Amino acid sequence: MSTGVCFLSVTAVLCTLLFFKADKIVATDTNGKRVKLCLADGTVYSVRVPNTSKPYTHTSPSIPDNTSVGVDAAHLFSSQTSQCPHGHAHVDRYMCPEFRHESNRFQLSAYGHLGSDCVQIDLHFQESVCHPEFSDQKCHLNSVPTPTFAQQRYQRHEIVALTHFNMATFVQDADPACNANNWNKGKNSSNPLTFNPEDLNISNWIASYKAVGAKHAVLTAKHGCGFLLWNTSTTLPNGKQYDYAVQRSIPSFQRNVLFEFSTQLREAGLGYGYYYSTGNNFYLNRVNFQPAGPLLPGQVNVTDDEYNALVFQHLTNLWSQFGNLTEIWFDHGYSGAQKDALQQLLRKFQPNAAGFNGAGIMPSPVKWCGTESGYPSYPMWATGCSSSTGSPNASNVCPVGVDTTLQLFDRWFWMPDVPIRTLQDLIGVYHHSVGNNGVLELDFAIDRSGNVDPIHAARYREFGNWIRNCYTTPAANTSGVGVTARLSFPNGKIVDRFMLQEAFEEGERVRSWTISVLETNTTAPKQMAQGTVIGYKQIVLMEHPMSITTAVLEITSAVISPIVRTFAAFRPCPHK
Repeated sequence: MSTGVCFLSVTAVLCTLLFFKADKIVATDTNGKRVKLCLADGTVYSVRVPNTSKPYTHTSPSIPDNTSVGVDAAHLFSSQTSQCPHGHAHVDRYMCPEFRHESNRFQLSAYGHLGSDCVQIDLHFQESVCHPEFSDQKCHLNSVPTPTFAQQRYQRHEIVALTHFNMATFVQDADPACNANNWNKGKNSSNPLTFNPEDLNISNWIASYKAVGAKHAVLTAKHGCGFLLWNTSTTLPNGKQYDYAVQRSIPSFQRNVLFEFSTQLREAGLGYGYYYSTGNNFYLNRVNFQPAGPLLPGQVNVTDDEYNALVFQHLTNLWSQFGNLTEIWFDHGYSGAQKDALQQLLRKFQPNAAGFNGAGIMPSPVKWCGTESGYPSYPMWATGCSSSTGSPNASNVCPVGVDTTLQLFDRWFWMPDVPIRTLQDLIGVYHHSVGNNGVLELDFAIDRSGNVDPIHAARYREFGNWIRNCYTTPAANTSGVGVTARLSFPNGKIVDRFMLQEAFEEGERVRSWTISVLETNTTAPKQMAQGTVIGYKQIVLMEHPMSITTAVLEITSAVISPIVRTFAAFRPCPHK
């Protein structure tokens, strides 16, 4: 049997014809063009608009035991009101029992924009429709992996304030910043009081976080020198206190920076997290998990086992004292000897955090994009943890973190007289990160006074204003379920970019797409762009502004029924 599926909105019509047979599941669009469509997610949708004003009733058919999908029976009334301009729908949804805890899957988007008052949904669960089956063109595993809640939150945040402030701020920009040439001479980086911001003001940081549009921030709780920004209870193997930190009994900076950071960001409504490198600690004579060289005065001699025990003590402090963390940073990853203990600590104290370089030890890992330039390659898939660009055929999810600096020359910690990126360069970074299915982790290099450099602050504000001015209000926008979405401008509209988004919570389903436009006063549409992944967000820039009357997004290949959250056109923005 076949059922037509059309979802209506004010600006778009999305239609797919689904054919269900015992031995195959295929899909075509309304023009008869075949697309790949795999259905093994527990539901399928069969809603159609009747040609009569009388109530239309469609009864759920008999489904063979070896069919992989549940079936909705929909009763859609063509009567329209001002509240429900596209009619009313009553849907009986049949789902596999394993999805019982996910009863809100596709709660509204599966029915277009009928609105919550216009759709009544009754859920039914049954065993007989839940056996595996493949589509006409076999899809990888006939399913797609889905992100965890922490990974979803990470991607929605779009911009992270990756804040560098530690002993390196007062010594040099390096990892580790401490070395034999400055440990006991020159900058004297072995002295805890070398870290001594004269006017530490975290509310000043928050103002710039919000100005650029960051939704959470990560602070270097311990960088390569081994200096700790919190009042640690850690003791050394000889029983003495870990002296290389704030708020020590010896002369040291007497404020708990992490406590102030977590408290003030929480009060400001921002998420927060901490960076801790498990492989570098010059105070403990370790670089890249190995002894750094001959022991220097002021360093502590520890064995590998003692070193790892101190790492676990630090992380127990860090992950248990400051509330629920949005993101945890593992620079340089972790060693094999640390893996099991780290897994246990994360499971106990921070099970709901996203973890940069956390693959293998936590349920919500984030992968590195492979470059610190701010210009990673295309495409970037959130699926797949083993490569920087991911893979559409992977069975796991690792969203992509794009970390880069505001200062030029790859300078992460504040240094005097270092120039910063232009606004136009940052716009390019934004399009290659957030506009390329990634998350921009933008450096905030706090200066030696304990504040954001005023020149930096002005650029963050300028950049944030540009993003808001350019992308807050589209010229037109639509969403729905299906393989085609259309934007119409009867009088013509000048645009120069498009934004695409999937319902990424349900997995990256789209495998390829095209955008075609019809220029004003022309009759032949032309293809303007094509691509592969959509994921959380893709921003497509045109070569030049163009007056158009129509834009069409076509999903040419998908794994499982595609869900388009956003197909939007935007007016030209300055600086591109």
